[in-house]
Parts: sequence; C-alpha cells; structure tokens
Amino acid sequence: MKRKPRLLPVRIYGDEILRLKAREISALSPELKEFIADLTHTMYLRDGVGLAAPQVGESLRVIVIDPDWFREGRQKKPLVMINPRSMDAEGETDTEEGCISIPEVFAHVTRPSRVTLVYQDVELAERRLELEGYPAVIVQHEIDHLHGKLFTDRLSLLKRRTAMREWEEEKLKYPKLLRVLPVGDLPPERDAASAD
Repeated sequence: MKRKPRLLPVRIYGDEILRLKAREISALSPELKEFIADLTHTMYLRDGVGLAAPQVGESLRVIVIDPDWFREGRQKKPLVMINPRSMDAEGETDTEEGCISIPEVFAHVTRPSRVTLVYQDVELAERRLELEGYPAVIVQHEIDHLHGKLFTDRLSLLKRRTAMREWEEEKLKYPKLLRVLPVGDLPPERDAASAD
C-alpha cells in the first residue's frame, strides 16, 4: 500500500546543510521516491513554487518547481528535477525573491532571464528544458540551493546587510533552525491532506 506524503520540517538560515554542495543521485530507490513525494507535498503545503532537498535536510541534488501554482485555479503541475544543471543562460531580469529557509526576508535579485537546463526526471531519463521569465528565476533559485547558495548571496553588500538586519529580528522565532508547521496550523482545507 502506498503511504501518504508527509510534511517535512524546513531548515532555516544558519543550518549548515544549506551551505553544503548536494550529492548527485545515481539510482532511484523506493525511499528516494517517497522522499520526492514528501518534498513535493511540502512545497505545496508551504505555498511555495519551488523547493530543494537541502531545505528539508537532505543533501541530494533534487528540486521540485511549479511556477504556475499561484495562478487562478491552483492546478498542481509539479516538475521534479534530479541532478539539474544549467547549460546556457542569457538575458537579465530583476525579480523580488524570498525563501522559505529565510522567512520574511525579501530582496530584488538580478539573474539571467532565460536558461537551458539538463536534468533527469523521476525515472532518471535525461531531459532538456528551456525556461524564461519567472520559471527561469525559480529554477535558478532552487539550483543555487544544490550548490550551498542562498538568494542573499547574490545581493550587493548593502542589500545583503539590509536583508540580514531583517533576518536578525525574524530568526528569534527559529531557535532550532527548523521551521515546523503543526498540522493544526494549516488552513482547514489542507489540514486533512497533511495528516499521516
């Protein structure tokens, strides 16, 4: 019998796993497939459009994104990428970013506006994909996590200092560097979906 996906605790800025280079995945095990389901489930319950394995405590090269999640109708279309790597990037865009691993901190980040990626899907088949605009920003943000980088690392010194001042107040809410959302704190329509 297939188990229901679990809500995973999110690692917070200061946790060393967020600064490690994630390990390549060479084989799919039943446990890894369950983890990918949990990662995807957690992204949606956290109202995210992307999530990387290190953010939930696993130093693995896997991300999930869903750039259209906030559009009207909220249709789930997760795209899981295993061992993603950017092959080409061009253009420039300046977008406000935030991160569930640095709660309540936002800043404008300049990134390429179009990227070409190579990754493996959930069957480890190699895929190639071109993204531009908001989806390109999301995937670059998540791939940065696989390299131990956070969006704040891409800020100018002045912007980083401002962001870190905001974080100094916020971080007191997370003394164990974990962001745990108890089931009872979810909106009622999602509460039942997260219970094990």
